[in-house]
Amino acid sequence: MLVVASVAQAATALVAFALPAIGPEVAERYDLSLAGLGLVLTANVLGQGLALLAVGVAVDRWGGRIPTVVGVVLATVGLLAAASAPTVELLVPALFVSGLGAAVVPIASMGAVFRAFPAERRGWALGVRQMGVPLAGVVGAFMMPALEGAGGVRLALLVCAGAAAVFGLLFAFYGAELAEPSETRHPVRAGLGRIVRSPGMARLLIVAVFYIVVLQSALSYLAPAVRDTGINAFWSSVVFFAMQVGAAVSRVLWGRLADRDGGSRRSRTLVESGWAAAIGMILLAVMLYGGLAAVLIATIAFALGGMGWNALVYVTAGERGPRGLTAQSVAVAATVIFTTAAVSAPAMGAIAAALGWVGFWLLCAGLAAVGALVARGLPSDRPTTGTLAR
Repeated sequence: MLVVASVAQAATALVAFALPAIGPEVAERYDLSLAGLGLVLTANVLGQGLALLAVGVAVDRWGGRIPTVVGVVLATVGLLAAASAPTVELLVPALFVSGLGAAVVPIASMGAVFRAFPAERRGWALGVRQMGVPLAGVVGAFMMPALEGAGGVRLALLVCAGAAAVFGLLFAFYGAELAEPSETRHPVRAGLGRIVRSPGMARLLIVAVFYIVVLQSALSYLAPAVRDTGINAFWSSVVFFAMQVGAAVSRVLWGRLADRDGGSRRSRTLVESGWAAAIGMILLAVMLYGGLAAVLIATIAFALGGMGWNALVYVTAGERGPRGLTAQSVAVAATVIFTTAAVSAPAMGAIAAALGWVGFWLLCAGLAAVGALVARGLPSDRPTTGTLAR
C-alpha cells in the first residue's frame, strides 16, 4: 500500500511539482510575468486546496476507493483540457479543475497510512508517502524539459494526464480501501469546529502557513532565479533535481526523528526544521551568484531543512484531531497549506521582481525563522484522540 500510494502521489503531483522545471518555457509560451507564471504553476494547487475539506468528509464517510476513482477521473480530464488550452485564460481554469480531482489521492492515502501504522512508525510512514511529492520533481526535473523540447508544453501536460490516470486508479483498487469509513457520522460544521478547537491545532496551522510560503517560493522560482545567474537550462534542471532529491530524503529523515519517544518529538522537530530552512535560504541568498557548485550546495542545504516538514504537520494534525475525524483533520491542515501556496505564489513572484533574487531569498529566510519561533509554542505531548491504527 505504501509503495502504491507513494507512486500515485507522485503521478498526481507531476503537474504541480514538475511543471516548474519548465517554468521559463511556460512563461515564454504564454507571455507571462513572474506573477503570471506563479498563477499558472499554482492553479492546480489552488484547486486541491479548495477541494480538500470536501474530500476529507467523503473519505471519512465512504472510505477511500470511490472518492479516489472519481477524483482521478476529474484530474485526468482537467489535465487533458489544459494540454489543449491555446491561451492562459483557458489554461488556468483547466489546471484548477485538475487540482479539484487530484486532492483525493493525498487524503485517501494519508487515511490509509493512519490506519495501517502505529504512532511510533507513523511519522516515518507518512514521510515515505510524502516522498511521492518530491519524487514528482525528481522525475520531472529532466523528463519535463525533454518532453517540452519534443512536443512543447502540450506534450508535457498530456504525459502528466496519462500518469495520473494509470497510477491514480492503481491506488484506488490497491490501497485506497484501507482508508475505511468512520464508524460514526459527524456533521461537517460540527466536525470542523471540533478540529480547529483541538489543542495546539490553530498554532500548528499558523506554522504551516509560514513554512509553505517558503517552500512554494523555492519550488516556483528557483529555476528562474538560477537561469538569471547565467546557468543554462540543463544545469538549471540539475539544480531543480538536487532540490527534489534533498526534499525526498528530508521527509523520511525528519519523520524518523519525529517518531522518537513514541511520537512525542513531533513539535520539537517542526521547530528544528524551520531553523534549518532559514539557514538554507540564507545560504542560497549569499551563494546564488557564486557559480553552479555554490548554488547546488545552498539548494541541497535548504531542501534537507525546509522541504521535509509537510508530513510532520499532517501527522500531527491527524493525531490531534478528534477520533473519527482523522481524514478531515488532515484535510484541514492540507487545505491551509495548499490554498496558502496557491495564493502566495503570485504575490511572492511580484516581490521577487521588486526585491531582486538576493533580497527575495533573505525574505524567505525570515519567514522560515518566524515559523520556527511560532512552532516553539506547540504542545510537546502527543495526543492520542486521533489515533486510528489497529
